[in-house]
Amino acid sequence: MKKYILVSALAAGLLGLTACNDEFLDLSPKGAVTDATAFASYESCYDYVVGLYDVFNGYRLFQGPAFVNDALGTSARDIYSGLLTNYGSGYSTIPNAYAAQTVTIPTKSSTYTNPYIWIRYANILLSHLEEADVTDAERIHLEALARFFRAYSHYALLVNYGDCIYVDKVLGENSEEIFGKRQSRLYVADQIYKELTWCASNIQDNLAPANTVNSDVVNALLSRFCLFEGTWRKYHNVADDSNYISGNELLNACVTVSKALMDKHPDLYYGDNNDKHPGKGWGQMWTTEDLSKVSSVLLYTKYVPDYKMHRLGHFEHIASASLEMPQSTVDLYLTVDGLPIHNAAVKTYDFANGVYTESATPYDYANANPYKTFRKRDSRLWQMCIPPYQVKNNVGTNGWIPDDSANGVYSEYVNQFAYRGTKQENCWMVPNFNTAYHQIETHKSLPSTNWAGNILVGVPHTVMSDKTAYGDGKNAYYAGKGFQRGKSGYFVWKHVANWDRQWSSGPADASDKPVFKMEEVMLNYAEAAFETGKFNQAVADASINKLRDRAEVGRMNVSAIDASFDPDRDPSVDPVLWEIRRERLIELMGESFSWEDVRRWKKADWFVNKHHFGAWVDADNIGAVQSRTGGTTGVMNAQTHLEATSADVTAQGGGHLYYYLDPVKAGKGWLDKYYLEPIPSEELLLNENLEQQAAWK
Repeated sequence: MKKYILVSALAAGLLGLTACNDEFLDLSPKGAVTDATAFASYESCYDYVVGLYDVFNGYRLFQGPAFVNDALGTSARDIYSGLLTNYGSGYSTIPNAYAAQTVTIPTKSSTYTNPYIWIRYANILLSHLEEADVTDAERIHLEALARFFRAYSHYALLVNYGDCIYVDKVLGENSEEIFGKRQSRLYVADQIYKELTWCASNIQDNLAPANTVNSDVVNALLSRFCLFEGTWRKYHNVADDSNYISGNELLNACVTVSKALMDKHPDLYYGDNNDKHPGKGWGQMWTTEDLSKVSSVLLYTKYVPDYKMHRLGHFEHIASASLEMPQSTVDLYLTVDGLPIHNAAVKTYDFANGVYTESATPYDYANANPYKTFRKRDSRLWQMCIPPYQVKNNVGTNGWIPDDSANGVYSEYVNQFAYRGTKQENCWMVPNFNTAYHQIETHKSLPSTNWAGNILVGVPHTVMSDKTAYGDGKNAYYAGKGFQRGKSGYFVWKHVANWDRQWSSGPADASDKPVFKMEEVMLNYAEAAFETGKFNQAVADASINKLRDRAEVGRMNVSAIDASFDPDRDPSVDPVLWEIRRERLIELMGESFSWEDVRRWKKADWFVNKHHFGAWVDADNIGAVQSRTGGTTGVMNAQTHLEATSADVTAQGGGHLYYYLDPVKAGKGWLDKYYLEPIPSEELLLNENLEQQAAWK
């Protein structure tokens, strides 16, 4: 602890004295920067504050959402929760470190140290505000900004470690806090709550430029914090203390602050005219170049071509891409009618030549080929994972035409998106995205390509086969391309934006990324309302049904949700609460909230222990895949969750793509000690009063 405060935090302090970002550049004469010059005026103090916004730069240092330059991006912690998979894991392994029980006590960790760096950074400013030549309004605004970031950083510690050392002043070599004990989460949460409520009341919105922290952003963080801590206490049986705010008071505060924000910002973004696909507003929040036009986004990261860029979309369609979705998560998405896939009233559909008809022989969405699995589902699934398709690559590597064979099945989803490329005499030609921005105006389109515009002729595209493509409406599963080639068949493309420029080996994307937005606030409101006994149809209509309307999926009818509504739900969870949580997981998919969610619900075992298997292969199409694990089929036995034999495939009528071990059957799985992160061993050596988490001793 001492090493960190006196060395690492000193570096942060020096960084703060020279902070700058995209919009604030240090144009002062060269020379040493001192406290006297750094905090002399409002302008110099605000230049310092700008450096605090870098708290959002390193996603894995804090809870989400926030942008990163890391390749896995905003989805990094959704991998921990088991909702998504980094398919870089080898064959016959468990791809989740928590499910594989390979998480250990680190020697050092930025998850622990970096929040304290930003806390010190904020405290330095607070210690100098009385010296600055500023008006009273300016001083209180600067104080509110510093305290907001201090609260945000303490919240990051609370989320990951529970009890922590709370620091509200600049520490020196002899400060007792350097060798102090961790304070209880009750005390820390009480301090965070008081800090944020003070900030919300005192921040000067008239002094806050566009896209900076204002009262709405403060209240959005307050909404997030109150829901997290209130539900954590409930489901982890943390007893309240009359000296501090209670868990129920936090949940009620979440309802109040969330509702006030919803009244102020009632409209959701429905996308622009450049796309025609269903539910486009949900996807375009992550693929637009100007989030200033999106009213529901309260704070976002601005990217500028050739100046400040990221590679989130680029990474999702290159050879080293490794982010996909397991079947268990695909199964969470509702049908277009708003029903779970195994609800007794669920409908299935046939498709031929552009026409949908209700199927006379119903199929199981969870155990059907990808065309059927995606058919008439929540459009957010299409926005998250590339839908199945097949096209003909007829000119070079970048030219294509639709494949209308198999009664039009191959073009079912291609025709519901914009066509990728520009129309030529005999094909659609896709440009090389390395050369410029806005060569294609649409955000999402099919067929998929890599950065050079090379056509991916078919999806699903897996490493499961080296066979030739199948016809007659069957899935190829392998398109002979080295990019977007996963294991499950459900390849993530959340950040892919056609108009973005792509570069073969570095950042070039310029699409903005949200940090705080009303969609999260609406979900906070719905869940907190349920936890406080206030959830009803009116609450559902004001929150969940607004999100579903945009996604073009059936609305939640609260009275229709009973114990039989979803046969696949965790039976220990109230059926209405299960649907509220489902909506949260789907709406915030790929934003890393799920890692905090499954832990605060104390349901990490339910999600992390899921077996990660892939898309269904029909029995008459089994030749399209081959085993990479030493077996004979490459698909799974549904009963044993091991690789199926040929006889198993015949009996089952097919099977799911098989790569990874079932963690529970392998004798592994979630351990309750993982609910809190361990204190790094180096910190324990530096501070003898700092104790390891009880479960990690």
